[in-house]
Amino acid sequence: MFKAYKKFWQNYVNFSGRTTRADYWWFTLANTIIWLIWIAVFAGVSVGPIMKYVDHGRFTQADTPMLGLLIVLLLLALFYALATFIPRLSLQYRRIVDTGLSPWWFLLVVIGKFLSVSAAAQNNAITAAVFFLNLAVFVISVSKTDAFKKEK
Repeated sequence: MFKAYKKFWQNYVNFSGRTTRADYWWFTLANTIIWLIWIAVFAGVSVGPIMKYVDHGRFTQADTPMLGLLIVLLLLALFYALATFIPRLSLQYRRIVDTGLSPWWFLLVVIGKFLSVSAAAQNNAITAAVFFLNLAVFVISVSKTDAFKKEK
C-alpha cells in the first residue's frame, strides 16, 4: 500500500503510461483511510463545540481554541483535496489507458467531475447521470489490464 501511495506522488502529473489495478486500488485504499482518519478527528473535535452551540445558541470564549482547531482541520482537508486532485485525475487516466480503452474515455471522468459540482443543485437527472458515469468509471477501474483492448 505504501509503495503504491509513493508511486502515486511520484507520478503526480504523469498522464502517460499505465497504472495497474493493484496500484490504483492500493492508492484508493490509502486515500480512503486518510479521509476516514480525518473525519474521525474532525468529528471528535467538533462534537463539543457544536453541542454547546445547540444547547446555548452561541459559542463562548472557551470554545475559541477548538474552533481554531476546526478551521485548521478544514484547511488541511482543503489543501489535501486540492493537492491530490490532479494526481487522482492522472491516475484515473493511466488506469483507463491500462484497460485498453481509448484515452477519450477519460471524458467520462471529466464529465462526472463537472456534473458532480452541478449535482449540488439536487437535480435528479444530474444526480442520476453522475451515478451512472461513476458506475462506468468504477467498472473500468476494476477491469483487468488490456480488458478492452481490440485484437487486430
